[in-house]
Amino acid sequence: KVPVVLAAAFIVTVFLLDNPVWAVCGMLAARLLSTGTMSFFSIGKINIGLFEPVLLLALVSLGLRAVFSKRKLWMDWPWKAVLIGIMLWRLVGLSWCTSVGDGAKEIVTLSVILATSSVVLAFVDTWEHVKTALWWWIGTCVLIGVLAIFGDLLGLTDYSSQWKTAEAGGRETGLGQQPNWFAMNLSFVIHAAAAFALVQKRAVLRWALLLSAVFIFFAAMTSGSRGGAYSVVIGGLLVAMGQSNFRRWFLRFGAVGLVLFAIAGLGEIGDIGKGLNRISANIDVLFARDIRGMNWAACAGMFTETFGRGIGPGGYVENLRQYSEWLYNSVYRYPHGIFWGELAHTGVVGLLLLGGLVVAVTRMAISTIRDCRGTEAEVIAWAMPASMAGYFAWSFVEFSLDEKPFWEWLALFTALHLVARRAKTVGPPLPRWTLAVK
Repeated sequence: KVPVVLAAAFIVTVFLLDNPVWAVCGMLAARLLSTGTMSFFSIGKINIGLFEPVLLLALVSLGLRAVFSKRKLWMDWPWKAVLIGIMLWRLVGLSWCTSVGDGAKEIVTLSVILATSSVVLAFVDTWEHVKTALWWWIGTCVLIGVLAIFGDLLGLTDYSSQWKTAEAGGRETGLGQQPNWFAMNLSFVIHAAAAFALVQKRAVLRWALLLSAVFIFFAAMTSGSRGGAYSVVIGGLLVAMGQSNFRRWFLRFGAVGLVLFAIAGLGEIGDIGKGLNRISANIDVLFARDIRGMNWAACAGMFTETFGRGIGPGGYVENLRQYSEWLYNSVYRYPHGIFWGELAHTGVVGLLLLGGLVVAVTRMAISTIRDCRGTEAEVIAWAMPASMAGYFAWSFVEFSLDEKPFWEWLALFTALHLVARRAKTVGPPLPRWTLAVK
C-alpha cells in the first residue's frame, strides 16, 4: 500500500507543479472539509485529518514551483507583522503558561496559518485566480451543505449525539462540528456568492451562484445558530449600504429567507425545522444564562490576577477550576469569544495585537474598495470584508483567535487587495464594472 500511496502522491505533486492555483484551491477546500471528527489520528494534541496531507502536498508542490520559477514566497502584506507578533508573544508566554502542550499547539496552528497565507498570496496573483478560488470555495460549501443535510435526511450521517448543544434540538452539526462552528464554516462565502452573481454574464452561472448563496445560507441556519444568523445579516447590511445593486438583491434574499423559515417552521421538516425555529424562538437567550457570563468573569479574573500579563497560551481549563467547579466539569469550559480568550491568555499585549489586526484589516478593506471602484471586482471587495465584519461581531461571544476558515478567507481577500493595488499602479487594469443582474 505504501508504494501505491507514494506513487499517487508523486503524480499529484507533478500535476500541481503545472497547476499551482489548483494546489491552492485544493488546500482551501480541504481546510473547509476537514473537521476534528474526521481526523485520521493524532500526534500529541494535534489532529491529523484530510487537511494536513493535502497541505503537505500543496506546500511541497508550491515550494518546488517557487524554486523553479524563482517566485518569492516570503512577501509583504498588511497584517503579516501583526500575525508574527501574535505568534512571538505566545512563544514568550510558554515560559509561564500552565499547559505547554496546549500552548505549543496554538503556536503550531498559527504557524500553519502563516504558511497557508504565504502560499495563497504567492500564487493567487491575478483577478482570474481570485475568481477561481471563489468558485472552489463556493462549490466546497455547497458540497458540505449537501453532505450534511441530505446525509442526515437519508440516515447516512448523524453527529448530533457528539455535541450536547445539538441533543434533542435538531441542530445540524455538518461533518461533525459543534453547530456554531458548522454555521461559521459556511457563513463567510454567502455574501460573496451573491455578489459574484451580479457580474456574471451567463444566466446559468448567475442563477447557479444565486441559488448557491441561498442554499449555503439555509444550510448554515439549520445549525440553529443565532449568532450565525446575526453575522450574515450584519455583513449583508454592510454590503447593502455600500452597493445599491447588492441592496436590491439583499432585500430579495431576505424575503426568500423568511419564506424558507416559514415553510420549515410550519411544516416542521424534522430536525431542520427545529434548528431553524431555534433562531427565532427565545432569541433573547444569546447573552442570557450564566454560561457565557461565567466564562467571561473567569477570563477577567485571569487577567487581573496576572496583573494584565495573561495566563499564557493554553491552560484555560486548568485555570478555570478555581473560578467555577461546575463550569470546569461542563462542556462549556472555553472563553466564548476572541476578545475574552485574548484577555485571559495574552493580556494587555495580546489585546493590543488584536486591535492592531483589526486596524490593519480595516485599512486594507478601505483601500481595496477604493482600488476596485468601477471594476468587476468592486462588489466582491465589499462582500468579503463585510462577512469578516459579521464574524468579528459574532466572535465577541464565540470562537478563538486561530479559528479556520477566517484566516484563509482573510488571505484570499488580501490576495484581492494585492491584485487590485498592482492593477491600479502598474496594470493591467481590472475589467470594468458590468452589471449582469437588474
